[in-house]
Amino acid sequence: MNDKKRAQLLRVRELARAGGVEILAHLFQRAEVRLAADFVGGSLEVVERARASQARAVMVCGASFMLDELASQPLAAELLIPRRDISCPLAEAVSDEEVLAARERHPAALVVADLKARPALRARADLVISPATAQTQLAAAGGGELIALPGPQVADWAGFGSRVVNRWPRAVCQVHELALAEDLLQAQAEHPRALTAVNLLCRPEVRARADFVGDSAALRDFCAAGPADEFILVCEAGLAEYLAETRPDRAFYETEAEIICPNMKLTTLKSMIDRLEADHDRQGRAPDLS
Repeated sequence: MNDKKRAQLLRVRELARAGGVEILAHLFQRAEVRLAADFVGGSLEVVERARASQARAVMVCGASFMLDELASQPLAAELLIPRRDISCPLAEAVSDEEVLAARERHPAALVVADLKARPALRARADLVISPATAQTQLAAAGGGELIALPGPQVADWAGFGSRVVNRWPRAVCQVHELALAEDLLQAQAEHPRALTAVNLLCRPEVRARADFVGDSAALRDFCAAGPADEFILVCEAGLAEYLAETRPDRAFYETEAEIICPNMKLTTLKSMIDRLEADHDRQGRAPDLS
C-alpha cells in the first residue's frame, strides 16, 4: 500500500470512529476497503450485520442488490452508501415481462427468488431463498416446477435444478462464467494436494470438478477450517486475497482465469471519505479527529 492509500485509510478510520459509523464490506471489495472495514463477509452476512448493528450509522460497501435488500425494511442504524452504482449484471438480467411470460407458461410453478433478484422480481416470488436456506426450503415446498430468479444457480446448487423451468441465457454471473474447466484441470494438475473450492455461480462443468461448492461465505469458511492446508479457489479474486491475508498459514491458489468483478472494485477509500465527510457536514458538526 502506498503512502496516499495509507493516509486515506487513516482518514476513513478517523471519520468513522468520530461519527459512530460501522463499516461493512463484501469479500469481493478492494483490499484497502476490506482493511478499512469493521466487518467483512458475504452478501447475506453483510446485510444481516447491518440490520443488527448498534452503531449510529453503517456504511455498506457492496453491490446494489444488497442495498435493495436493506431498503426493504427499516434499519435501526442510518445507512451510508459510498457508491450507489455498483450494479450486478445477473441481478439485472431478467425483465419483469420475461418473468410474467414464464408464469403464464408455467402457472403451477413455484416462483423462488434469491438475494440477487431485484425488488420488483422478489415481490413476485412465492418463496425467498438463500444458499443458507435453499435446500431446506425447497425440499419442504413440494415436488413441482420452479421459476428461479434471477437465475437458477442457487436452486441448481441446492439439488433442485431438474425442477427449474427457466434457463434465460443472460441470467448468469458474467464474472464467474470466466472460469473454465480446462483452467481448473491445469491448476489441479499443478497442485495435486490441494482441495478445490468453487463458487456456486460458476459453470456446471467447473462445479462438477470441485471438492466443495458454495457461496463466497461458505467458501471462506471451508478454506479457513477445512481438512487441508492447500486450496484451489475458483471464485472472484477478492476471496483469495482475503484468505491469504487472514490465513497466512495456508496456501491458496487460483486458476489462470482472471475472475475479477469490476463493479465490486468501484468503491475506493476516496469515495468512502467523501461519504463520511458529507455525513459529518450534514449533521452540522466537525469531527473530533484527535
